Amino acid sequence: MKKILAAGMMVLASAGSAPALAQDFPNHPIRLIIPYSAGGVTDVVGRALAEQSGKRLGQTVVVENKTGANGTLGATQMLNTAADGYTVTMVPIGIFRMPHITGTRYDPVKDLTYISMIAGYNYYVAVAADSPWKTLDDLVAYAKSKPDAISYGTPGAYSSQHIAMVQLGEAAQAKWTHVPYKGDADALTAMLGGHIQVLVGASTILPYVASGKVRILASLGDKRSPDLPDVPTLKEAGYPVVHTSPFGIAGPKGMDPAVIAKLDGAFRDTLKDDAFLALLRQSGVSPQYMDTVTYTKAAQASADTEREVIKKLGNIMNK
Repeated sequence: MKKILAAGMMVLASAGSAPALAQDFPNHPIRLIIPYSAGGVTDVVGRALAEQSGKRLGQTVVVENKTGANGTLGATQMLNTAADGYTVTMVPIGIFRMPHITGTRYDPVKDLTYISMIAGYNYYVAVAADSPWKTLDDLVAYAKSKPDAISYGTPGAYSSQHIAMVQLGEAAQAKWTHVPYKGDADALTAMLGGHIQVLVGASTILPYVASGKVRILASLGDKRSPDLPDVPTLKEAGYPVVHTSPFGIAGPKGMDPAVIAKLDGAFRDTLKDDAFLALLRQSGVSPQYMDTVTYTKAAQASADTEREVIKKLGNIMNK
């Protein structure tokens, strides 16, 4: 009888411990994995997010960079991480894309808890200032008249920029040649040196626009960039191509809803902070907040969309 009573008391104690733990959360530092190297735009934004959300949570949020595997190492880490909220990861668009390209250990829908969507990047189709193309229509017309004569650079194969140009070429019935680089800086150097004619890049090219070395023909967003309000989007130009590579924060599957709510609240409030919003704009990033319910639905949609995008991309590239 004593053993039965003891066992019953243990069950009751464990049943009551989860709410208590959630109520006390967080009582020690939180680890935020950034799946890219230090110093890049994603890292800068992630560190600012960690600092500001930590203030709101009353605990330090420690950043840990894990590079490689096309930005998927954070998601992979979640497979072996306790679902207590003390280790979370930034989630780039690649975690939905790479399962359909190389295969991954994780399932982006089943193995993660989506906490908050944070923001998305501003991407641009750019040429050197002395190029003959003044508008996107000029570029498309030239590419259609001389197939594969134009080479464009991106940060890598299957990046959002690469996919956008493949989709644009398909929509415009134009052909151009992809040249992958390790990042925007290398591609920009190649374009300014005359090795490629077009660059599809992020905010790193904006200082070169200001100095008169680069001309922007179009942006890839759903709406015009606040940094370049006179530059049309691809959608405005008549092409159904939109890419912002939204990113957010996720944890392991099975997290306590109360813990999720605390983290989401801290991230949401950070996105109301004027200094943080100024940093986003300075970094060429636009806020795209979603709460956990909306973000979870968006994650499912992204997984489905990326599967179809990669499938169609293969069909287009093999024509």
